[in-house]
Amino acid sequence: MASKSIVGAKRALAPPSPSPSNASNTSHGGTPSKKQKRDGAIDFTRGSTPTPAAMAAAVQNYGADDRTQKVYAVEFLKSKGAAKTLQEILDHLTLQHRPEGYQKAFAKGLQDHNQVTYIPSPRAKEEKDRGIPAWRTGKYEFRAKIPGVNSKTTLLDYLQRKTDASKLEVKDLKDGWPDCDKAIDELERTHKVLVVRTRKDNRATHIWLDQPALFHHVDPEFRAMWRKVKLPDVDDMVRRLTAVGQKPTSDDPRLKTKTTATEKKQKKRVNRTSKKQTNEHMKHILQDYSHMKRG
Repeated sequence: MASKSIVGAKRALAPPSPSPSNASNTSHGGTPSKKQKRDGAIDFTRGSTPTPAAMAAAVQNYGADDRTQKVYAVEFLKSKGAAKTLQEILDHLTLQHRPEGYQKAFAKGLQDHNQVTYIPSPRAKEEKDRGIPAWRTGKYEFRAKIPGVNSKTTLLDYLQRKTDASKLEVKDLKDGWPDCDKAIDELERTHKVLVVRTRKDNRATHIWLDQPALFHHVDPEFRAMWRKVKLPDVDDMVRRLTAVGQKPTSDDPRLKTKTTATEKKQKKRVNRTSKKQTNEHMKHILQDYSHMKRG
């Protein structure tokens, strides 16, 4: 009997299990968990009042969380390759339940981002009449380093519009066209682009525009003979060219002109020795003529 009464007392004193709604707050004594602080998913309007330390941590981590979310948004737009609305971005980042002030600031930050192009809505007036805020309208698109180049046709158009012979780096091209390797290989085979590749893995690194009409087939036997010709060293090359009366290309004519001009300037310069300045030329004027005065 005594044992039964003790068991019954223990059962009566057992605390009730926490409900799912407030389990997280109870386990932490009202303080948000580390994951909540990291994700920024702290809702101060629900549950118990957070401690001052938790509120300070949330405010301190807001800036880092906002920058991180923008990085995720840019990666999302880059992976999709198409313009997305603000709501689609918020849903992907699970930010749709954040306060309206946070979402508005987030939209403004995306519009000013250097890797995002904001496309205003063509029906902005209609949406305004329906009570939709302007910051919720429009779409967002990833802005690549070389915008609009995502096919063989657009690549050739871009190269033809270049006004200089500068190289096009493949890493910049892949920023907006990640799978461009196959297209580059096809354009190189048809002699429409010139490609520089790495020796280790034959990876394309730089591209120039090429002309198929200028390509001429060279016999493989002649190529092998050409590669077998051994060129002399640089110093020996200059000596041989000078011996037969040829001018080496390593001689810069600008340097020679500069040297000649310097020598002429030095020849024209005359060293003048300083002389003692006297009034010898005025000696006849400064003579004493008092003895010639009439009495």
